[in-house]
Amino acid sequence: MTTFRAFRIACLVGVVLVAGCQKEATGQVAAVVNGEEITLQEVNAELSSMQLPQGVDKTQAQKAALQRIVDRRLLAQAARDDGLDKTPEFLIRRRQLEDALLVQLLSQRVGRSVAVPDAKAIDAFAERNPALFSGRTIFTVDRIQFAAPADTAKLKALQGDHSMDAVASRLRQLGIEFSRDAGQLDSARLGQERLNQIRSLPSGEPFVLAENGVVTVAVITGSKPQPIEGDQARPAAVQLLRNQSLSAAMQQRLEAQKGKAKIEYQDSFSPPAPASTSAQTSKPAG
Repeated sequence: MTTFRAFRIACLVGVVLVAGCQKEATGQVAAVVNGEEITLQEVNAELSSMQLPQGVDKTQAQKAALQRIVDRRLLAQAARDDGLDKTPEFLIRRRQLEDALLVQLLSQRVGRSVAVPDAKAIDAFAERNPALFSGRTIFTVDRIQFAAPADTAKLKALQGDHSMDAVASRLRQLGIEFSRDAGQLDSARLGQERLNQIRSLPSGEPFVLAENGVVTVAVITGSKPQPIEGDQARPAAVQLLRNQSLSAAMQQRLEAQKGKAKIEYQDSFSPPAPASTSAQTSKPAG
């Protein structure tokens, strides 16, 4: 093969490759931004995340959604031009977002298999949990809040304190910064078990709620009944029952994954012994 012929063939191959890589805004492709396609499926997904008023023009809404994606894509490309997609921070955040999205999709799939409870189960659930329905109450509280210390054993010192002033004094002695103000607690958010524990305390006795890294010490100063009954109660009970079933199903999947997983921890990062519950209620009194 002569050099000239080889050159012609190479040129023809190059033209074919370029033609094959050419992307056009047609069919299922709504736009092409510097060679990156934006599909109608992406536009519709964008629309589903927008709260559109009734009667809005769908074509105009699609155009607006598409422009949002185009603008976002351009800025993302600018970030890549700056090399931000190679930074450790980006790689960590991307893994976090991917994991969260996969867990959300798994939850949705598992949720589709969760059965809708029947009327008997709904009524029994509402009867067992008056704090969420007929006995729902909004409590006003005098509360102290602070970040949970790394050494939670420090909190045992609160067990001998039987008033909010005593708790505040103890926290100052321990060098724990806190805030104190008036607040509200919804019995539906507390749940029946924790509400029963709180009501079992002597009048004026502080109780402790530990959740999501925040410790709340509080005492009830007032209450206002705000029941959920009738037509409102049934759908709420259905949703709560389905949430419980979904949570149990997801926990089952998690335990199954743990059972076959190989996990190695650095000594200082070994997980603590599992607690009986993720959020606890107790009283400081001994």
